Amino acid sequence: MSSLLSSFDSKEVASINIRARRSDSTVAGSYFHIFEERVIKSIFRPSIETGEKYLPQTDADNSEELAQENRLYRKRRLLNRYVYVLIREILWKLGHWKSKALDEYVASFAPDVFFFPIENYIHFNRLNLYIIRKFKPKRIVGYMWDDNFTYKQEPCNPLYLLHRWWLRKSVRRLVASCDTVFAICPKMKKELDAEFGINSVLLTKPIRAVAHPEFQREVLPPIRILYTGKLIIGRDETLALVADAIRSINKDGQKVILDIYTPTSLPAKMKARLDVPGCCTLHDFIPQEEVFDKQREADVLLFVESFSSRHLTARLSFSTKITDYLSAGKCIWAIGNEDLAPIDYLTSEDAALVSTHPESILHTLRKMIEQSDLISSYVPKAYDCGCRNHNPDKIQETLIAAL
Repeated sequence: MSSLLSSFDSKEVASINIRARRSDSTVAGSYFHIFEERVIKSIFRPSIETGEKYLPQTDADNSEELAQENRLYRKRRLLNRYVYVLIREILWKLGHWKSKALDEYVASFAPDVFFFPIENYIHFNRLNLYIIRKFKPKRIVGYMWDDNFTYKQEPCNPLYLLHRWWLRKSVRRLVASCDTVFAICPKMKKELDAEFGINSVLLTKPIRAVAHPEFQREVLPPIRILYTGKLIIGRDETLALVADAIRSINKDGQKVILDIYTPTSLPAKMKARLDVPGCCTLHDFIPQEEVFDKQREADVLLFVESFSSRHLTARLSFSTKITDYLSAGKCIWAIGNEDLAPIDYLTSEDAALVSTHPESILHTLRKMIEQSDLISSYVPKAYDCGCRNHNPDKIQETLIAAL
């Protein structure tokens, strides 16, 4: 949202956020902050003020509330995921987040346009619906960037089905209230339009402005592969399969090196699979600017998702990593379940080497080694896909037209 609205005068933008951590964005001229812990406390103390206005780059100390909220999040490990989610939704339903301070903040800004993501948090959707109905902005624009409306992720889980039934009610109300609904990728648009009988507008993240890549750059052995990002929802298992394949390939000499930079805390057994001398190296998290430096040094950028049908959380999502990769002027190797939107997109655009089955990982690695021009042939394909489908000017035009 910050990148999409960065061209606006900050005085023309106001933002509402929830949870205890304040937004570090400076795109808005002011922010309203609803504290989840205060919402829970307000069930028993209705007079407590659950939200407050703040200005960007102010240093008000809410470290105590943030620490308390983090303690609440840690407790979810003791519960079934959907038990935790349903309890949280009930607490927000009972809490007093509709406050005088919130009403005064929205009324004083008097928004002409209300622009918001349609999320898998029912309480967040309820907040947005409250603003729409009470303040009646002239233009209402929603953004769908995750699968928050189908039953396809965990169809055999009764708690998931209960939560999804409740969530779909909030999503349906928001979609019906919107003048425009954005969809983040083609697969999302197709399913969204079919489900709600609308004509959503495709709006994805723009590529970064970078120098034109060296399409003829020679790839010298060993091939350097880079992965940066979280290792959640089954990505660690997929990456471990890649590490296993590299270990097998390198038995006859070092042909491939994989560098992994992740903020995710991993169990010892998984660390041992991903940190293999001479094959794969596991590194600590690095900031975004350093990530871009590492991408320039790599031969292949690795994008991984889970193969398992149990990990379809991202089936209609479109990772921001993809547009960063398309901007980088490098060969992309995408690995994961073919039903996931990012894998489907890169396959249909022929913008990456793609492995949709565990058995094909070793096969693809061997092709990279044996076919000397394979890696370099996918550099222009990825870059052209980025320029064609993620042009910043075109994306900004689409956004402005909807607003």
